[in-house]
Formats: sequence, C-alpha cells, structure tokens
Amino acid sequence: MLNFINIHFSSFSLKNLEKRKIEHKIVLSKFKLLKKKLEFSKKSSNKILKMKKNETGEPEVWEIDFFSRPVLNTDGKKLWELIVVNKKNTFEHIESVPNNLINSKELRKRINQLINSASIKPTIIKFFRAQMFNMISIALSDLDLTIRPSRRTYSLFNKITEREENIYPNMKGFKPFMRDYNSSDDILRKTPERMPDALRGEKYIFASLDYYDLDSILKTNPLFRDLCPFPENFSENINIPGIIIYSNRSKPLSSWMDGIEVFAFQCDIEQKNLIIECGLETQYLFGKMSIDQIQEAKIFEINKKKCEGLHFVAIQSVSNDQEINGFWLLKA
Repeated sequence: MLNFINIHFSSFSLKNLEKRKIEHKIVLSKFKLLKKKLEFSKKSSNKILKMKKNETGEPEVWEIDFFSRPVLNTDGKKLWELIVVNKKNTFEHIESVPNNLINSKELRKRINQLINSASIKPTIIKFFRAQMFNMISIALSDLDLTIRPSRRTYSLFNKITEREENIYPNMKGFKPFMRDYNSSDDILRKTPERMPDALRGEKYIFASLDYYDLDSILKTNPLFRDLCPFPENFSENINIPGIIIYSNRSKPLSSWMDGIEVFAFQCDIEQKNLIIECGLETQYLFGKMSIDQIQEAKIFEINKKKCEGLHFVAIQSVSNDQEINGFWLLKA
C-alpha cells in the first residue's frame, strides 16, 4: 500500500496539528489513484521490469564512457577504453584506444562509425564523467543528436562494474589502486545552488510506495518518466521511499525536472538541506528542513539505504484531474 509520512509545504508551514491533519487527508485523496491495492501472483513479480523492456516508441538512448582503466599497458601507460551501451541493454561496444589518439577528433570518428553501422540509430547520447565533459561535448557537438550529461546511466554503470570485477583483475598490468571512485559524501560537502524558480512546486510530501503500486503509476502514462533497474534480489516486501511534489503547473515542472536529468534527492541532515542532485555534479537546494522535518528526512534516508539507494520522485497536478505528469525511479 501507499504509505505517507507527513506533508510539507515549500512556501509555509501549518500553524497547528489539526490543520495539518486536514491537509494530510486532502493530499491522500488527491493521490487516490496510487492507493488502490493491486494483487499480483508470484509469477508476475517482474511485471514492471518486463513492461519497461517491451515498451515501444521510446527513443534509442546510448550511454558512453571514454576513460582510462585500472590497467597499465606494456609501455607503462594507462589502458583507455571506449564503452558504449544502450539503455535497453541490447547494444554493446567496447574497444581500447591508443594513448596517442585520446582526443575529441578521434572520439567523434569512432562514434560516427558506430552510429553508421548500428541497426537502430541513437537519438540521445548520455555520459556521466564531469572530467570528460569538454572532450565528449566537442566530439559530439556536430552530431544530429541530443547530448545529455547525466548520472542516470545505469546500464553503463553496470557494465563498468562488471568489467572492474571480472575483466580488469584478470588482465596483465591490473592496478586496483588506479580505480576511479566517486564518493557521495564528497558531494554532500558542496554548497548547493539556488534552485531555479521553474523547479519549484507548491507543496511536497515524503512518501513510500509498495513495489507493485509502481504498476498503477505506469498505467497512468506520465508524460515524463524514467525507471532505473531494480537491484538484484530486491525484496518485494520493502517499501520504496520517495517525494511527491504537487503543483498547478505540473506539466512544465515535469519537463524541467526531466531536462535537468534529475539523479537523486539527498537529505543533508547536518545542514538541514533537502537537495536535488542532477546533471553531472549539480546540486540545487530544494528546501531547508525544520526540526520536525529532520526526523522524517532521517527515515527517508534510512529507508533509502534499505532499498540500496532506490527512491522515487513524482510530480502531480493539484487540478481536478490530479494527473501524474512526472515520475522517476532513481538510485543514488
């Protein structure tokens, strides 16, 4: 079932507990679509994942990484690889690139060759490394494609992890200390930017979803949506934490949220900040949390860890149609 913790308003706080309860009931009724309890057999436990794989009409999204690996060649120089996968995990290309050809011109040539030989041409290309932003942006600038710097490159992350665990350790010249590590703790030490007005909603709540309730959301066909893969051996009995944003301009807000490549919502308990992670390394301050909200933020983060980083953000209209225009299942 859909479980709500408490309601928050970005513009004002409730003056008394009774008013808070009334508003809470209103929000519950507005999200009635997700309150419907759906019964599924064990056989349909992977229904959500299968639906996503079988969807038609979606753009072909490629995820690329052009970077050094924790392996030294015989000449003592780092191994560089170009890794390209698609979002659906039906396309994969991996090749090593000589060190004297590590430049945007060479990368453009190799990507062009891949596109020309691909049976399904990409319309969107994503990459996640901030340190490679200039080279990759220049390389792809002349292509008739949408280029999106994004950390929502889950297929690519999985492929890199697979190679770091199973391929590179078996290669001559492997140097484990050369692995590239990213720390979320370092991210939280940054000072978040002021959130653009276009990303502001009228109110929001912390909430949690039953695993199967996601199916009811997908059936509403949100205009903007994206689902990360579920972790292996994910328990269907664990509720997924998230945030629901209510807005009378939910469609443009959803468009903006999708355009910034939202990656995660983080609660910085020490600084009392609710933060939106997006793009390659951008942080926006979604709101300051009160003392009462801190406890709810702690619960949100605890449940997120139980779900291996899995959480969601939904954007719903406050108009009569109560339409869900944006939904993202994220993994921090």
